[in-house]
Amino acid sequence: MSDLLLTGLSGLTAFRSVLDTTGHNIANVSTEGYSRQRVELDANNPQLAGAGYLGSGVNATNVSRLYDSFLSTQLRSSSAAASELDSYLSFASQVDGALGNENIGLSSALQDFFNAVQAVADDPTSIPARQVLLTEGEVLENRFGTLDQLFNDISTQVRGSLQDNINEVNTLSENIAFMNNKISIALGSSDGNLPNDLLDQRDKLIDDLSKLVNVRTNEQENGAVNVFIGNGQTLVLGNTSNTLALQPSPLDPNSVDIVFQQSGANTVITQFMTGGEIGGTLRFKDEVLDEAVHRLGEIAIGLSYSVNEQHTNGIDLDGEQGLNFFSNVSITHIKADTNAGSLAVNISDPSQISNSDYRVTTDGTVLPNTTYTITRLSDNSSINGVIASGSSIDFDGLTFDLSSVNVNNEYNVINPTRYAAENFSLALTDPRDIAVALPVVSEETIANSGTGGLSDIGISGLSTASLSASVVLTYDDTLKQYTVSNATGGPLVYDATANSGNNYTVNVAGFGDISFTLTGQPDDGDSFSLVDNAGGIGDNRNAHFLSGLQTSLTLSGGTASFQDVYGQVVADVGRRTQSAEINGAAQNGLLAQTIASKDAVSGVSLDEEAANLIRFQQAYQAASQVVLTSRTIFDTLLGAFR
Repeated sequence: MSDLLLTGLSGLTAFRSVLDTTGHNIANVSTEGYSRQRVELDANNPQLAGAGYLGSGVNATNVSRLYDSFLSTQLRSSSAAASELDSYLSFASQVDGALGNENIGLSSALQDFFNAVQAVADDPTSIPARQVLLTEGEVLENRFGTLDQLFNDISTQVRGSLQDNINEVNTLSENIAFMNNKISIALGSSDGNLPNDLLDQRDKLIDDLSKLVNVRTNEQENGAVNVFIGNGQTLVLGNTSNTLALQPSPLDPNSVDIVFQQSGANTVITQFMTGGEIGGTLRFKDEVLDEAVHRLGEIAIGLSYSVNEQHTNGIDLDGEQGLNFFSNVSITHIKADTNAGSLAVNISDPSQISNSDYRVTTDGTVLPNTTYTITRLSDNSSINGVIASGSSIDFDGLTFDLSSVNVNNEYNVINPTRYAAENFSLALTDPRDIAVALPVVSEETIANSGTGGLSDIGISGLSTASLSASVVLTYDDTLKQYTVSNATGGPLVYDATANSGNNYTVNVAGFGDISFTLTGQPDDGDSFSLVDNAGGIGDNRNAHFLSGLQTSLTLSGGTASFQDVYGQVVADVGRRTQSAEINGAAQNGLLAQTIASKDAVSGVSLDEEAANLIRFQQAYQAASQVVLTSRTIFDTLLGAFR
């Protein structure tokens, strides 16, 4: 009877545990991160009786959670990838929408500006046409400013998003360390029985962390889990956690780096932060935002440099040398050591500009003859040499003036295109100052008897608007050359069969370089004169040169025009945005499948739990009947002795 009673009581106890666990599952059906639990039942050891071994009931040996570590790892990986693409897409869509917008983008403004240049070329003395050109120049200034402000606003959003994400990472890592401590204590006081709900809570924290950045974990013997990010940085070690932070970039205060904070010194880990919202945001910044800022700055530099260079080689309505049409290209964001002297950097060739910061270091004891090193920081390519007095070094389309630097110092130059769009502006205000004429015209001597010709005059390096003395080219048929008076660069070798159509250049001291094309077969003694274009207000040759800049391949190593580069930016951003959208949809689909697979193992099914509830309730009632039967037998036995 006692055996029967104990057997019944064991059933009551075991099925009470099963019912409690089933109820716990039902109660947590909507709890995110909860894993379904199950009571493990084992038969008690049988007892030897006269008829053999008799069972002695049941025992609830353990409450386990239905959990698959492989699926959990796969979920975190898929979650990190999906979050990365979602974050990337949300930012890239803003840039894509702005660049392709006709009212915001640069393409239509560039076209309208060069249309206005052509209108001035068609009617060079028209003040209204000149005023329209200035207006279109202002529109270009506004478009550059609008796009630059948009990129600055997005950059602010990026910094804000990164700061929020890092704050969340720090909170999650602290909570994971706290849960590690609770789990270790719980395991130590329970003879190794797992605290399932605490494990679920910790796993949920790690799952949330994986949405922010790629994580790797390993488990200690005491049940604590270590969490690693980046290039192996330990975010959580047992019950202690480390923190991340944002700090301004040492080169550009407007840019930030992610640092791993340590007692000794912070470690920059920006380049190692991949996956999750943080990885997607950083990848967007590198692939889309920084590239768009660079390309916009490249166009601003190329446009202002090219237009100014051509415009200053012409003369205006008052016969004066042309001024800068747009603001002068200058690089002022240079950070130097204390008492480092000064470093000047100027644009020398916009087509060679690279998307990079630079570092200039000097070594030695006495100037001149001090060693310099100029390093392109994007790939650590460098050039070096010895500084001679007043030396200037050309590198990547930049001229580094080292004449005023000090020895044993370092200079950091921020990407020259970074602030170019922000600083782009119209310099002219008076329509009469637009220089559409050239200061030189050619005259052919009446006595010329051959078919020689001089055309396509161009000016470069103009220093004054007036040519003080005519430049005379006289042909010597015996020597097959033109002699040149009042200019250097001659004599000019010319054989009609080999040189017709060739371009030549002569230099006039104090004036500039004059280029021209020689054609035909001149006779001996034929001559041409290059004379001052005094009063040539109807001349439109410089305007045609300015108009031709629209299609000139002045950027990207001499392979692209302004509109080509802008079109490349629009196409590249659009391609990346579309790719992120397609890949994001695929990755979210994969994530949904992974979640479904995990839920199939760990998720709570109300139908299944309801069926279990009825089944285990019946088992509990049956066990209670065993106890009642045992009591009845015992009462009957007692009654037999009365």
